[in-house]
Amino acid sequence: MNTTGAIKLPGPRDPFVRRVRAGWRSLTGGSDIRDSERATLIACSGGADSAALVLALADRSPTVAHVVHDWRPREQALADRDATRALAEALDLSFVERQVVVRGEVGNLEAVARRERYWALCQMAVERGLRFVATAHHADDQLETLLLRLCRGAGVHGMRGIAPRRSMGAVEIIRPALGVRRRECEEFCARCGFAWRVDATNEDATLARAALRLRVLPALLEIEPRAAENAERVARQMRRAASHLHDEAAALLETAAQGEGVLTWERNRLRASHEWVLGQALRLAALRVSGQRGSDRRGARAVGACVRGIRDHAGGQRVFEWGGVRVIVERERVSMKGVGDVR
Repeated sequence: MNTTGAIKLPGPRDPFVRRVRAGWRSLTGGSDIRDSERATLIACSGGADSAALVLALADRSPTVAHVVHDWRPREQALADRDATRALAEALDLSFVERQVVVRGEVGNLEAVARRERYWALCQMAVERGLRFVATAHHADDQLETLLLRLCRGAGVHGMRGIAPRRSMGAVEIIRPALGVRRRECEEFCARCGFAWRVDATNEDATLARAALRLRVLPALLEIEPRAAENAERVARQMRRAASHLHDEAAALLETAAQGEGVLTWERNRLRASHEWVLGQALRLAALRVSGQRGSDRRGARAVGACVRGIRDHAGGQRVFEWGGVRVIVERERVSMKGVGDVR
């Protein structure tokens, strides 16, 4: 199917274009700089969401990027790549691509693919001297993310949802379309005359996000049509709360005595802290002494047990090991150091 034969770009007064461009400008320096100085790589899968982002920014950001990974059938992946390249060519935009291998990696395949995709996008941006990478996450994605994290028992930081902006080395990942809906992206593509690609994995109800999208969201949105917009508002509030929590936790971390890879606190100082602040301080401390090693094991259950052990009034010595660290709780002090075996 010819997806690009009759593309018609609306003018800058189009409501969808105005909202996306306002988000893009806000996340790339505000009104202090010209659009020509907002060097941005637009990530595009060929689907409606990312194609709408390309179409809305077509005369402002001239580089489109696509990542091919091997967790889907090769012919489908290449068809998406070709559709994205055809869109870029039809709009007279530069097209760049990168292939990544995720099969055989340890862990959740979706998470591995997402991680590798972001690094590939950042590499392409750096190679071309571009400071920003724009992705097409929207309000419906935010609602799905918050619901999934709620079901998994996420805390304050998890309920921040999808951040509008995230640093990855020298590159800033930005999401200028968080304020728009999925259906608006599809309607915009249709107005422009672009027939978007449909990812078959979006219909695979064995995947948690797809099952939520297919089975739960239609009923939820029937009950509360503005659930997606409300989810983005809640996420903004949680980001503010998480930022305040992080600041308090960072201040508590700095009260530790440091030496030879070990952090030590007065136990009474930690005990007097709110349990949320203490838990976040322990996670920050774990990053300091052990880095990312074992970070997938720094969940609420393991950290919570350690927090309770610190805050109670038991004597003696107790040892907690989680996420690449060993925490020793004694009557008057608490110490943390990294451990080599995090299996």
